[in-house]
Amino acid sequence: MIRLWTVTALYLANLPFADSLFVVLLTLPMFLMVLVGLYRIRSRRFQVGDVFWFCLFVYFVISPLQRMHGDRIGGATAITAYAYEPQEFIAAMLIVVLFCLPFLFVSMERDQPPAEAGGSIFPMPVLLALNSLAFASFVASEGGMERLLSSRLEQDPAQAFIGSLFFLGLQSVTACLVAVRFHAARSRLISFVPLLFVIALLAVARNPFNAPRFMLLAVWGPVMLALCGGRVAAAWFYVAGLLALTILFPILNITTRLGLDGVGDLSEISVFGNFFDIPSVDVFDMAVHAVRFMSAHDQMWGEKLVAILLFFVPRAVWAGKPVVGGLDVGNELFAAGMYGTPNLSFLAGCDLYMDFGFAGVALGGAVTAMLLRSVLMAKWGVVGGVSVLRILIASSMPILLRGPVGAVLPLFVCQIAVVLALSWPVRDQVYPAPFYRERLR
Repeated sequence: MIRLWTVTALYLANLPFADSLFVVLLTLPMFLMVLVGLYRIRSRRFQVGDVFWFCLFVYFVISPLQRMHGDRIGGATAITAYAYEPQEFIAAMLIVVLFCLPFLFVSMERDQPPAEAGGSIFPMPVLLALNSLAFASFVASEGGMERLLSSRLEQDPAQAFIGSLFFLGLQSVTACLVAVRFHAARSRLISFVPLLFVIALLAVARNPFNAPRFMLLAVWGPVMLALCGGRVAAAWFYVAGLLALTILFPILNITTRLGLDGVGDLSEISVFGNFFDIPSVDVFDMAVHAVRFMSAHDQMWGEKLVAILLFFVPRAVWAGKPVVGGLDVGNELFAAGMYGTPNLSFLAGCDLYMDFGFAGVALGGAVTAMLLRSVLMAKWGVVGGVSVLRILIASSMPILLRGPVGAVLPLFVCQIAVVLALSWPVRDQVYPAPFYRERLR
């Protein structure tokens, strides 16, 4: 019940500040969908579904309630704003509902594997060697230590190598596996030194002063969850989620862009103000902008889908490769002075809308839901009784939903590929036969 009570309390707390009855009715379908999705999760432990439905709640229920004012949408970061028609807001919410509806039929809850499930594939020295090699390769691919340790605004994108995310994926996954071994170790003291070593390297590679906040979540989240054995009470997730939205992410929003120079601006952060105006959550804003954008453009007929699916093809090889929809819309908004960067949020459903209209959104949502179901049901990815696969999915879910998905897929896909490669030899040892017989009774 903690899930339902949390989202309901947040909804009711923000409801009196809604601009109009139209905004309330606009967000009601998604609020009801979130309630149904969370109600289906019966476990008291944290599940992938907790992240999925809570993110949808924040992105498409709370954010519109807070950011819609009359015929405009946007927070304090917008310099100027377009005036939108009611039908454009409705069309944007319809994109969201059509894309997310099939996920109600996906079970995002699964029992924790038994402690003996999976195996210790590589000994600790091998994991440490892989982690060190990945770190050294990541530093080199990022243009050296000086560039790596500089703030995001100071980093020259041209100096980065496209393969750097593979090395970061290998480093984060091996660090996660070291954390799993630490959790399962009989002698924590002996395992603490290797754990401290990989954490130190990861802190250099990705930290609050040189990496986007959602990338920090994607690489550090699995390590933190692995230290808990992948078993966390659902209540703690919602406490952590509220603290992240109101305190942690606003801090990271400053430090990851300005580095140490931004520390002086932290005193301006208002926790109470952030609760009723969550900063930098513009996913629904971008859906509305996408509807306006497509009113002046023809359908793309697969161009955005190609950009997503072929994210791994560098532009040095294919200079004419299409860009994701978020950059098309983002460039227009940036040119209009509404945002300080064209790199903005963009739900994958909006890419499908730009390609094939509402039919593409509905079909694409169903295909994506089936893909998520097949991955969540996979037997591989379990090591030492911890489903590394699921904690990777949970850690990357916020940014995958936020998008633009074609720009954020590379790290996630690299992490999944590394887990698949490392766990494939013991894929049949995940759940012992007695466990399955017990489940079938």
